[in-house]
Amino acid sequence: MRFLVPFCFLLAVAAFARPINDGNKLFAAGDYAGALKKYTEARESEPANPLLFYNIGTCQYKLGNYEEAKKELESAIRMPDKAMAAKAAYNLANTYFRIGENGKEGSERIAAWREAVGYLKKAIDLDNNFENAKKNVEIVQRKLKEELDKQKENQDQNQDNDQKQPPMSEKAKAALARALQLSKDGKYDEAKSLLENTIAEDETAGQLNSYVQRIDDIIEIKAGRKPKAKIDASNTDNDLEVI
Repeated sequence: MRFLVPFCFLLAVAAFARPINDGNKLFAAGDYAGALKKYTEARESEPANPLLFYNIGTCQYKLGNYEEAKKELESAIRMPDKAMAAKAAYNLANTYFRIGENGKEGSERIAAWREAVGYLKKAIDLDNNFENAKKNVEIVQRKLKEELDKQKENQDQNQDNDQKQPPMSEKAKAALARALQLSKDGKYDEAKSLLENTIAEDETAGQLNSYVQRIDDIIEIKAGRKPKAKIDASNTDNDLEVI
C-alpha cells in the first residue's frame, strides 16, 4: 500500500542562511546524515527556531530514527505559521504511522495509528486544502480498522478457548485467591511463581495464564521496563523535503 511521506518546501532564513542552505543541499542529494549535522550546527546559534526542529525531525525520519523524529516534530508543530504547522503535523502523523508499522504487538500498532489519524486531521484543520493529508487519513484508517478487526477476532478465539476449558479445581481456585492476596501485598514474584507452579501441576488451571501475564506486566513496569504486553489493549509517497 502506497503511503504519502512527509514533505515541505525550501525557504531561506537570513539569520543563518548558510547552515540551512548547506543542509538543504545535502538533503536534496540524499545525504540525510550530513544534512542533520548542518541543521544541528545551526541550532547552536538559534536553539529555539521552529524551522530547525522541523528540518532535524525530517532528517531523523529519513534516517529511520522515528522516536527522535517524533520529539523534534512535536516541537515544530507549535510553529505560529499555520501552513508550516500543518506540514509539521503531517510529518508527525507519518512518523507515528511508521512507528505503528514497526510495532511488534497489535496494541502498539493501534495506539500509534490512532495518533497518526489525529495528527492528520489536525493538519487538515490547519490547511483544508491539504490533499495528501486527506489521502493518508483514508490509508491509516483502513490499516487501523484491519488491526482492530484482527484484535477482535483473536479475543473472540481466546474466549472460545476459555469456554472449552474445564472448570478450575478447588486447588486452582485456592491458588488464585492466594496469588491475588500476595499481589495486593506487593509480593508479585511470589504470586507469579505460585500460579506458574499451579498451572504446571493442575490441568484445570490453564485459565490462570492471564493472571500470570498481568502480574508479569506489573513486575516489568515496577522494574522500569516496558511490559511484554499491554495491560489493556482496549483501556505515504511524495519526496520529503525540508524548509
